[in-house]
Amino acid sequence: MLRKAPEIREAFVDLAQDRAVIAPGEGVTADAALKAALTAISDAGYAGFARGGSLAERHAGREKRAAALKAESDMLRLRAIVALVIVVPFMVAMGIEVFQTEHAHVIPPAWQLGLALVAQVFCAWPFYGRAWASVRSGGTNMDVLVVLGTATAFIMSLRHVLDGSAHHGAPLYFEGSVAVIAFVLIGKMIERAAKREAGAALGALADMLPDEVLVRDAAGERRLARDLVLPGMQVVARPGAILPVDGLVLEGHAFLDESSLTGESMPVARGVGDKVQAGSGVSGGTLVVEVQAVQDETRLARLARLIEDAGLNEAPAISLADRISHVFVPAVLVLAVLTATGWLLAGVGAERALIIATSVLVVACPCALGLATPIALVAGASAAARRGLILADHAALEAGAGITNVAFDKTGTLTEGRPTLVAIRVTEGTEKAALGLAARLAAGSDHPIDTAIVAAARARGIFQEGIEAFEAVSGGGLSGLVEGRRLALGSRAFIDPAGVADQALSGLVARLDPGQNALPASYLAVDGVPRAVLVVGDPLRATSVEAITDLRALGIGTIMLSGDRQEVVEPVAATLGIDDARGGLKPEDKLAVLNGIIERGGKLAFVGDGLNDGPALRAAQVGIAMGTGTEVAKGAASVVLGRPDPRLVADFIRIARRTRNGIRENLVLAFVFNGIAIPLAMAGMLSPAVAGAAMALSSVSVALNAVRLSRTAR
Repeated sequence: MLRKAPEIREAFVDLAQDRAVIAPGEGVTADAALKAALTAISDAGYAGFARGGSLAERHAGREKRAAALKAESDMLRLRAIVALVIVVPFMVAMGIEVFQTEHAHVIPPAWQLGLALVAQVFCAWPFYGRAWASVRSGGTNMDVLVVLGTATAFIMSLRHVLDGSAHHGAPLYFEGSVAVIAFVLIGKMIERAAKREAGAALGALADMLPDEVLVRDAAGERRLARDLVLPGMQVVARPGAILPVDGLVLEGHAFLDESSLTGESMPVARGVGDKVQAGSGVSGGTLVVEVQAVQDETRLARLARLIEDAGLNEAPAISLADRISHVFVPAVLVLAVLTATGWLLAGVGAERALIIATSVLVVACPCALGLATPIALVAGASAAARRGLILADHAALEAGAGITNVAFDKTGTLTEGRPTLVAIRVTEGTEKAALGLAARLAAGSDHPIDTAIVAAARARGIFQEGIEAFEAVSGGGLSGLVEGRRLALGSRAFIDPAGVADQALSGLVARLDPGQNALPASYLAVDGVPRAVLVVGDPLRATSVEAITDLRALGIGTIMLSGDRQEVVEPVAATLGIDDARGGLKPEDKLAVLNGIIERGGKLAFVGDGLNDGPALRAAQVGIAMGTGTEVAKGAASVVLGRPDPRLVADFIRIARRTRNGIRENLVLAFVFNGIAIPLAMAGMLSPAVAGAAMALSSVSVALNAVRLSRTAR
């Protein structure tokens, strides 16, 4: 519909997230193209909202859309509940009538008419609107199938009620029309629930930054609303603060946690002359930053746009049932007309010919076809939930079945995502004694490396407080007195500025395990003599090795894409047995790698946990976020791991493959019924009542197969 508008040159649609991007035609303004797009969307039976360019405009658009979706979802829920209440007595009556020797309606015909009329007028009203819009645009969709099937059954039954024949045993098909409406409405509710969290990632971005900023000028320090901060101003960021701007450090030295932006697992030192980015956490010092970029110009804002726009250049995702319906609906209509014509030519009366044609339409009712895919997806999602997998989009199960490669972020995904003491080597004495001394110094600092040292000492039960003449040198280390001994903890240059102990320090480093010498280290000196090296790293999760082994057993290739340095990434990949490991990647670099794999025909899942993983999570065919990750990552993903266990990725792929098989089985069941029943109906061997029963049986078979899938896909 969008591409048909003369004002629009090209359009890309992401139906999974209800988004579209348009390109204006030659000589057409953006406003004119947008107006044409909104008109086209409205004509197609949908509501459209302008997304806007800035983060603020997009946020406002999402809020407006969310309000409209909530109102629509509330009405959809009400219609589904009413339809379910109506269909229950019909189902009970059908069960009773099976055992009756003479044909008599358990529910009086007038009551059936009243109940079915409510279902047609109130519950099915949206189907009629969308079906008309589809036909008007020159196509057919599932709504057309629903309207044809339910309206035909309703009209035939209405005729028998009005002419009085229903009171003398003439068949009624109200239950068929009501059942179809109820089942399809349930499917729509399932689809809406799967999309409910769309856009949550960008809401989480807005919450990252403080509303007020501490700025410094000639009058001193004062609080200022973030949207009033301009380039050239000076912002003060103290320990515990989140930087609200991109800028250049003018004064001070601190450690910044940039993991959400870059994937770097450890905080990095930043001082005078260094560039810093909005969204970074400050510790270990105070910074005065000259503002260079604010609001939509920050790297954080650009990352937000990457997250929102990832995947918009893909082809529109049209459901299999809708593709089939483009052929199925016209074919059924033609068959019904040919059937009626043939029987008229054979000499039967007009009523008999119409009843036989109606049987064709009723038996071809799309209930089973419409349910085949969504009910299998729900069954798969149910099995996934029992395994601890939370699906934000049930369609991920379809995509997950074809996955050929899984790409992992490192920090917080395959590793614990927190600084931990992984090694200690001493020149003399015991490791326990050296750790106890180092922890007494480290207790005076909030740097994550020092915090990890204190945590290790506490875990071993050897932590003691008490330090004299404590001093923290920004960018260097810590010093103080313990029982008359001078302790120093920090970099090599800090504890041995003259380089006299270089040989002893190099000997300590040589005793580290492979890969550990690439990790952050603190050196301990006692009275100027090197005593120990303490290495802090990000340890592997206990289940990471098994997770990679499981994926390899499924024939899945594995990749690691990390913002950490290559020398840190390679030992981790070697330990896990990962096929391809790449370090030092920015979010856009990860995106480029994934797009390259997808362009070469790969079917890709990406597993991550941080803000910096957002674009990759959106771009991959399946985005999988750790449940312990950021809200941004979880909002951008279609699958969330309910517990921090990467083995769940293989579980998801196994369940997805079984779900795909279930979908195929359901579609086969639906078409087998139609393939057998339609010719029988055309031959006059099925009354509309039997045709309705066959239609219901096809739906029951699809539902039972989904129950089996739910119990086995674990």
